Amino acid sequence: MSLQQLYEILKTNFLALKHVERVNIFQNEVVYLDIKTDTFFIALDINIELDIFLVCRNQQSRKFMSQYFNYPFRDKTKIVAQNRSLIECFAITVKDNIVQIIHQLIDQLLAYKQDHQYLLNNLNSNVFQLNQEMKLKRLHDVCMDMASSYRNRFLSIRETLIAIKEQQLSVARFGDGEIRCMVTNTGCIFQKHDWKLMQELRDISLQNNDLMVCYPGLLIEDAFWNNFWAEFWPKCKFYLNQNRLGDSMITRPEAFYFYGQQIVDLWKAIWCDKKVCFVTGENSRLNANHSIFSNIQSAEYIFSKNNNAYAFIDDIFQKCIEKKKCGYVSNCTGPHRNSSFRKITSIWPKRTGCRSFK
Repeated sequence: MSLQQLYEILKTNFLALKHVERVNIFQNEVVYLDIKTDTFFIALDINIELDIFLVCRNQQSRKFMSQYFNYPFRDKTKIVAQNRSLIECFAITVKDNIVQIIHQLIDQLLAYKQDHQYLLNNLNSNVFQLNQEMKLKRLHDVCMDMASSYRNRFLSIRETLIAIKEQQLSVARFGDGEIRCMVTNTGCIFQKHDWKLMQELRDISLQNNDLMVCYPGLLIEDAFWNNFWAEFWPKCKFYLNQNRLGDSMITRPEAFYFYGQQIVDLWKAIWCDKKVCFVTGENSRLNANHSIFSNIQSAEYIFSKNNNAYAFIDDIFQKCIEKKKCGYVSNCTGPHRNSSFRKITSIWPKRTGCRSFK
C-alpha cells in the first residue's frame, strides 16, 4: 500500500469524525490525522510500515496525555508497531486492519470525555483556578482602593511616633482584633461580641482630633493581611474619616526590624521621666522591666482579665481615676483598651497615652 492509498483510506474513514480536523500527507513520509478537543491537540502519524506515532501539538496536550494515561509522552512517541501496542495504556484488539486500529486509538484517546472521575477532577481544578483568579482580582482591587484611601494621610511608623511626641497625642491602635470587634458580631479570639463595645470602637475610629488613630497598612508581603484586608477593608473603610492615620505597627516587632534603635529612642522619648501606669492582663509579659521603659520615672499596674476584659471596663476605669497622678496610661488589654481609653482621655486630655503591646 502506498502513502497515497493510505491517505485516501484514512480520509474516507476519519475526516467526517467530530474531533478529526485534518487528514493529510507530510513530506511523502507519513499520513497524519489532526485530532483536536477542548482539552488537547494531537496528531496520529502513520508511516508506510503502518507504524503509528502520537504527536503532541503543544505542551498543554503533552502534559494532559502524560497525566491522564500515566505515561511520560514525548512530543512524538511511537505507540503502535506491527499492529501491536507499544504502550500499556492503549489496547489493540484487531490485526491487519489499520482503520479499526486507528478507530480503537481514537476511542481510547477520547475516553476521558466519559470518565466521570476525570470530569469531576477537571471541574474541581477549573473551579479552584477560577477561585484563585477571582481572589487575585479582588485583592488587586482592595490594594488599589487602600492605596488611594491611604495616600497623603497614612503616616509611616517613624512619622507616627514623631507626631505623637511632638504634638502630645494620645493613641488608639486598631489591629485585626479591634477591627473584627468593630465590624462583625462575632468578636475576636480574646473578646466576645458586645454591641456597646462595637459602637464605641466605631466612634473612636471616626475621631479626628487630638487622638492618633492607628490602623495597619497594606502589608502586601504578608499572606495573613492579604486575606484579612480582602474580607474586612470594605467594612472598616467607612469608619476612617481622619485627615491622618498612624501606623498600628508602631508596637509590633516589624517596627524594630525596619528602624532598629531609632524606634527604641522615639518610644523612650515619649515617656521619658514620666510616671506610667500599665493596664494589662493578669499574665501579660509586658512590664516596666523591658529596656524600652528604662527611662521612665516610675511604674504602676492595674491588672485585668486576659480575655473578655470589656466586661470589667467600669472597674478598670475607676482604678485609672485613682492613678490620676500618672502621666501616661498604657492600656494593653485587647479591644476594650480603646473603649476605656475613650473615658480615660476625657479626664486627662493630651496627657494620657493609650497603647497596645501584644
